[in-house]
Amino acid sequence: MVSIRNVVPAAALIVSSILFASALSTPPVVLRRTNRIHIACSVVPKAMESTISMSKRKKNRKKRNQQLRKEQQQSSSASSSYYKSHYNFSNEREDVDEWLIRSTALILGEDETQQEEECSIKSGLPSQCASMQEYLYHARSVMKAWTHWNSRNTLGYRRDARLTVEVIFKRVLYVITHEETTTADAAEISELRPMLVSLVNIIIDAWANGNDVNEEAVAHTEGWLHFLQTGEMMDEIEEEKSLVVIGPDEESYRGVVKAYIRTQKRIYLEKALTLLEEMSSSSNHPNTIYPSTLTYNLVLYGLANAQPSSKKNAEIAENLLQKKMISSSQEENCAPDSNSFRQVISAWTKTGSRYAIEKTDEILNQILNDFPNIDPDASTFNAIMTLNLRLGRVEDAISVFNKMVGMHESGRIGTQPDIYSVNLLLKAMTRQRQHNQRQNLNEADDLVKTMEDTYHVHPDVQSFNIVIDAWSKSKLPEAVSRAERLLDVMERRCRNDSLAAKPDSYTFTSVLDSIARSEHSFHRAEKVFHRIEKLFQDGIVERPTIPVYNAYLNALVSSKDVDVLDRVESIFANMITERNANIRSYNTMLKAYSQFRSGRNGYFSRPLKAEELLTQMEEHSGIPYPDGYSYTTVINCFARSIVDRKAKKARQILDKMIQSYAAGNAAAKPQIYAFNGVLSASAHTHHTRFPEERLEAFTILVSTFLLLREWTEPNDSTYILFFQACERLLPKGHRLYEQVIETVVYSCVRDGQMSAKVMHALHNIAPDLAQQFEKIDAKE
Repeated sequence: MVSIRNVVPAAALIVSSILFASALSTPPVVLRRTNRIHIACSVVPKAMESTISMSKRKKNRKKRNQQLRKEQQQSSSASSSYYKSHYNFSNEREDVDEWLIRSTALILGEDETQQEEECSIKSGLPSQCASMQEYLYHARSVMKAWTHWNSRNTLGYRRDARLTVEVIFKRVLYVITHEETTTADAAEISELRPMLVSLVNIIIDAWANGNDVNEEAVAHTEGWLHFLQTGEMMDEIEEEKSLVVIGPDEESYRGVVKAYIRTQKRIYLEKALTLLEEMSSSSNHPNTIYPSTLTYNLVLYGLANAQPSSKKNAEIAENLLQKKMISSSQEENCAPDSNSFRQVISAWTKTGSRYAIEKTDEILNQILNDFPNIDPDASTFNAIMTLNLRLGRVEDAISVFNKMVGMHESGRIGTQPDIYSVNLLLKAMTRQRQHNQRQNLNEADDLVKTMEDTYHVHPDVQSFNIVIDAWSKSKLPEAVSRAERLLDVMERRCRNDSLAAKPDSYTFTSVLDSIARSEHSFHRAEKVFHRIEKLFQDGIVERPTIPVYNAYLNALVSSKDVDVLDRVESIFANMITERNANIRSYNTMLKAYSQFRSGRNGYFSRPLKAEELLTQMEEHSGIPYPDGYSYTTVINCFARSIVDRKAKKARQILDKMIQSYAAGNAAAKPQIYAFNGVLSASAHTHHTRFPEERLEAFTILVSTFLLLREWTEPNDSTYILFFQACERLLPKGHRLYEQVIETVVYSCVRDGQMSAKVMHALHNIAPDLAQQFEKIDAKE
């Protein structure tokens, strides 16, 4: 009789390890004969009828085996087609696949001597295994191989692999409890406990790993933890139990906690916290099971990344660190590591409060003073720097970086800055006080080129983009040339096979935006865009994206060159043909019509073309629907034009904008700029030769001013335009002139908009009234 205490033969273990390593290096795609495994999936759980009495098991074995063979014959055909439709076989993986097939068949007790349609599942220990220990070791290798395969495949196949691992374990348990050659009493089975627990832990990890952890996965992990605690299978009837309660270990609990955390749901985070308490007060195991550092870190990670972030999560995380891990680390072996502190600091930084800065500084100082053997890594410092930048504490962010560098230079190797740290430093340098803007940008520019020697990190595309964007927004006269110079550096690096700094869409848009802000000649924008196209043709960068085309259009529109409109229309038409135009593309084209220049000093618009394009956006499907910017641009286009009755046309566009918003176009909600555009159109109607047009413009002025209050509040520009319109549209001797001006002035004072600019405009049209208000202000 073979005893379960037999020592595992060394040769069997070596062969099993080699085959398992092969399975890990080449995950199976498979299975050719897995119809048998599919049979087992439906049969083995039903075959695992465990009873306390050995005689009762022997009495029912014959009847049970007959039932197994009958169910196998019924499901053989269906299971074969199922696996053929789900898996493709690869010749290169023939050996590994065959090993997994044979090994799984061995564990499940299939008879290899029979034909596929006649194969049966044998009970008891396989003849190829010399001992129960060898059988369990082989089962563990096969289960790990399936688990590895689970992590390398898509969602549907992952689930199949996990179910297969469960079936293998159930078969193992069935063999243990039905093996005729062993006494199979509770004492002997309990000696197998460590191996059985490790097998269950493999199942729990299979369900807990991956990015698709959902309610089903959590239910399976909870079910297997329940089995370890009570011996009850969650899908079995109440009377069917294992011969002995195996009892979970710390890794079992950790796997369930991992599943809870990976669901990223608040309800399971609460369960993870509850399970931590259960571990330290477990009554299902003779020895108390304390959470390890890894388990605590999983929960801390869940608290740090819970959505929405809250102060409560950060407080719970800090309480676990201070009271559970640090205070109890000596007796419970759960001393915190650098990851523990990093997760707590991350939880605080994500609250985004100024109080969080105090807490992170406190925890960081605790690491430096009380834990000399723990080096906070770059991610810890990066989280604190990010918080400081978010709150506008630029100098503090630089101070944190300097502290990290100082610790590294003092011998704490783990605190070495990474590329993300240096990029945060670049952000801080470019956001420093404006009176030193040129000096700050020059220092950031130099750091990008020297960071390899200074901090031993290679600059990436983000490094260059930060500095290029800062130059672009600086409005300094040398901004364009400095941005182009950095683009030169990136191009040289790419041509030398340093693809980490490969320019992307953000790089190109920043350079083009710098040209747009500086109002350089459109030839400079064309030169940069042709350079982008050349880089694409050389295979260095990706095809120019829609944002790059939009930035190119905007740079052309913003130039001071005459007759650039034809070039802009040509590019825009090409974008429409290639379906590369979005709402910003159309708005840029509307802007071009609004800022059209003609002649040496001419500055007029083309409102009819703008209105035509706006109508196309409203009526044609397949192109972007106009937003608030679209309508406002067309209104301003009429205000800048020299067409007749432009006040009426501008008001018509405003009415269309209101109708569009009422019809459900939320992006078309009228803002103050649209109303001011109509007021501007009214104010600039004074050149007309027809008095009735002036009267019409004044009527539109008053009605628009009254309508404005239904949507928003007037600003100082509103009153300046109103005063200008009154001066130009009403004769000074008119009886309404003084009355209207005085009424509007009181309204301006009530709204708190009597600024210096408004007072200056009031002096031009009603100097006496302006002096009167100045005296009142002086007395106050």
